[in-house]
Amino acid sequence: MENLSFVHPTILWKAGIFKSTEIRLITDISTYKDSTGKYRTGLSPVQIGFKTAICEEKKARPKISFIAHMAVPYISTKNQRTKYFAPNFRFTLEHTLKKNLILGYNVGMEWDGESPYPSFIYTIVNGVDITDKWYFYYEFFGDIPVDRKSTHTFDGGFAYLIKNNMQIDISGGFQLYPFVKGWYTSIGYSFRVPR
Repeated sequence: MENLSFVHPTILWKAGIFKSTEIRLITDISTYKDSTGKYRTGLSPVQIGFKTAICEEKKARPKISFIAHMAVPYISTKNQRTKYFAPNFRFTLEHTLKKNLILGYNVGMEWDGESPYPSFIYTIVNGVDITDKWYFYYEFFGDIPVDRKSTHTFDGGFAYLIKNNMQIDISGGFQLYPFVKGWYTSIGYSFRVPR
């Protein structure tokens, strides 16, 4: 494989400041193997942001929230630093189709920090509560840059609720277009500090 990358780990830190709003901090340490065979490890630009609820679900109207972050190049290690600040935002929408079946989708824009041009981003996800403890989902997502080819990806995974404030999950996927030989996988752990 010519290019190989690991993220170990990505951590989403969040804290509620109002009933409908939370502040968010995203940190990740990444290792990249480039085409020369060299490894680069470091802290990627830290993302600072928030999530706020716009409205709750009512009949045909979905539940809607807004999420925004800013990746700050100066809060990173030198070997992971980007040329530009990199904002991203999205509107998330969610419909309850049945008691245990949810359809979610979101649209927005993001900048990668290496180019001044943005990409339009989207996600369509279907989630199913298999039991009170097990959850399954699959999704399609992609980006449509204004200055280069778009990419579209599929993935799916399972989550298991260990306790009311503790969850583990595993997922995997691959790029559909343009098709790339290879795949990716991730393992996650979520923990909520009790009040």
